[in-house]
Amino acid sequence: MIRVIIVDDELPALKIAESVLKTCDGVNVCGSYSDQDELMEALPMLDVDLIFLDIKMPGMLGLELAGRINEIKPEVAIVFVTAYDSYAVDAFEIEAFDYILKPLTADRINKTLMRYKKRRAEQGRPQKHCYVSVRSFGRFSVVSEQGETMQFRTAKAEELLAFLIHQQGHAVSKENIMEELWYDRDTERAQSIFYTTLYQLRKDLDHFGLHNAIYSSRKDGGKCALTWRPDHWDYDEFLDLYKQFKASLFNLEEQKRAIELYQEGYLMHNGYLWAAGRQAELELCYLELMEKIVETEVLKQKFESALLYLKKLAKNFPFNASIHVKIIAVYFC
Repeated sequence: MIRVIIVDDELPALKIAESVLKTCDGVNVCGSYSDQDELMEALPMLDVDLIFLDIKMPGMLGLELAGRINEIKPEVAIVFVTAYDSYAVDAFEIEAFDYILKPLTADRINKTLMRYKKRRAEQGRPQKHCYVSVRSFGRFSVVSEQGETMQFRTAKAEELLAFLIHQQGHAVSKENIMEELWYDRDTERAQSIFYTTLYQLRKDLDHFGLHNAIYSSRKDGGKCALTWRPDHWDYDEFLDLYKQFKASLFNLEEQKRAIELYQEGYLMHNGYLWAAGRQAELELCYLELMEKIVETEVLKQKFESALLYLKKLAKNFPFNASIHVKIIAVYFC
């Protein structure tokens, strides 16, 4: 039995959808709502599999409402019901489990129900582990074992994932997320964009094979956290190598590996303002490693190698006079 809810602010459309769904085999209509506040109040107590949601509810767009629904019931599949033409539907294809154009018909709804049954059967099978690596130095990217790079619906969905990974599994308040990612918007607008972005990111992660990767709670004003951790994260590897260096377990090749990982800096190509503090901390680590490598290469009289690393430093810190002095000194060795 598939448990469904219908949400539409137009009462005639709500009644039509309800009557059509009741003709479909294996469907239990658990409720119909014309008011989004009533829906959100009742939702925690409802057992539901599928929600038919009008994309244009008064006061908020369907994507925002979908984001709020997923916050409470992340496992629920959402079908957008819309009067938009097929071109608009194609543009939003990635955002929902399915789209249905009004007026609803039994044939079209049955196609959606068949798709849902197929997905539920697939989810019941053991999931193959998806090996994923994340790069945070240089430009942020998420890559599968097969070399496929994760694609994001919007730049903000990408930034939200980078921000949650940046938190290293710790829950962060939604208020803090909105302050960091939408500092230039008023509270109401930031909240609307946040829920839309959260919904989009969930869909991007699902499409990439990372299911139920985000935990969100409405307690204490609302919090979000990743329940998934990358199999490899260049940030973790860099810090592990740096800690070995600080523990006097210096290995020249491993420290060169750390420098290779660092590239131009932590999330340097993305321009995220919230990353500035971490960038500064890691920059100091990078400078320590580079100075030790240069010192070691000079002691070994490997002057060409020392110059390569000094020039790399000069490229990243062009106004650091001491680096240029060292370059000149090595030339005279």
